Amino acid sequence: MPEGCPWSGWMPPNVDWCEQELCSWITNPADTWSNLAYLAFGVLMILETRRGAGAHRGELRLFGPVSIVVGLFSGIYHASYTFFLQFFDFVGMFLFCFTVLTGHAVRLGWVRPERRLTFFLGGVAFFSALVPVMYQLALPFQGLVFLLILGVVSQEGWVRQRLGPAPSYRSFVLALGLLVAAAGFSLADVTRTWCDPTNHWLQGHALWHVLSAAALFALYRHHAQPLPAARP
Repeated sequence: MPEGCPWSGWMPPNVDWCEQELCSWITNPADTWSNLAYLAFGVLMILETRRGAGAHRGELRLFGPVSIVVGLFSGIYHASYTFFLQFFDFVGMFLFCFTVLTGHAVRLGWVRPERRLTFFLGGVAFFSALVPVMYQLALPFQGLVFLLILGVVSQEGWVRQRLGPAPSYRSFVLALGLLVAAAGFSLADVTRTWCDPTNHWLQGHALWHVLSAAALFALYRHHAQPLPAARP
């Protein structure tokens, strides 16, 4: 970032997205404003939970607020394009991943209900602590999110084996499809396969935000379904 710009002098993040950085408080407009999708879906999840959609499951109350946090942290990061705020972008993603992982762990009997918060906060803190370490070692800490997503998918299989199949897997399959599409657009962006740096309205990574926000909502809908009782 040139001298005199709002974010000049800050340590840059470990990834260079396609969108050209502007000398402005909002460095990457497309990658910033696209995070409004997380806020919109977060509000929708809060409203659905209040109306009783899955209100019998305590962890669903976290989905909406955490989605909003993801959007805020990611938006502030892309506005600044600094490592300091990139760290909080990943904290937001860890919060959402552990919202799902913790709920699964409790239902599988791996974590006692009264230890839910300890497991949740401990997991977020542990993975967050790995980010600056991996940054110093020049390791791609984006892989941590991929690892947690694999954990979510694996747990879904264990829940099915232990508790029986959910009433429907349509929302879960939709969530996976949206995540794959989102990852494809993000990969095309960072590899410059599809890249117009001067387009501050539409970017591949901006589509990652929109599609992954929709995936989070689909995942919420999947978890809002009633689960059968545990098999003996």
